[in-house]
Amino acid sequence: MFNFFRKNRIESKFFHEKEFVVVDTELTGLNERDDSIISIGAIVMKEKSILLGDIFYRVLNTQSKLKGESVLIHELTSTELEKCPDIKPILKEFIDFIRNRPIVGHFVDIDLKILKKEIKRFLNIKFNPEAIDTYIVFKWLIERGLISKKFKGAKSLPEIAEAFDIKVETLHEALYDAFITAQIFQREIALIQSIQPSWFDFLKKIGKPHVSGYMFGQYEKNYQF
Repeated sequence: MFNFFRKNRIESKFFHEKEFVVVDTELTGLNERDDSIISIGAIVMKEKSILLGDIFYRVLNTQSKLKGESVLIHELTSTELEKCPDIKPILKEFIDFIRNRPIVGHFVDIDLKILKKEIKRFLNIKFNPEAIDTYIVFKWLIERGLISKKFKGAKSLPEIAEAFDIKVETLHEALYDAFITAQIFQREIALIQSIQPSWFDFLKKIGKPHVSGYMFGQYEKNYQF
């Protein structure tokens, strides 16, 4: 009983302070069944503030075979990853870090599908956080004329970053990609706040990922693992 009330106090605290955790995973590939996680990066945001002192970053010993394309993208070899920690304790740390806060990500459904699979497999628990997709929010803002329609075709992380004049120096490093995503989300919050006083709940509504797995089809080429 006491744990129940404690949990609800924690959830109320995060709701009141409007905290998010911006997450990015680097993967061995985009096959939900066969591929796994190489690294996880996450940064806490409190409303529009990016808390650079509150971060999570781990590279881990992947549970799937590392493909040649993965080596080129992430510049990590199977030999290097074998020296990294196993996935199970990393997943426990990650769940402790999230602490019931909404997760934010670029095409976040990809991250969620792999995280749910691995957390169920290694920890035998369900992982079903609230989530906000920065791409879906971006698309909504363009459709309402709050972002120039010249960026209508933008889908990849650097393309959307360009729409907000955010400089991107490198990609495919989980913590850096999470930081770029946090800056995008920071701009999106500001635009939503300008039109919607109840912006927190509104963002969770319009940015909710589609259950259909929309990224694994036509948008797959815009998400490099």
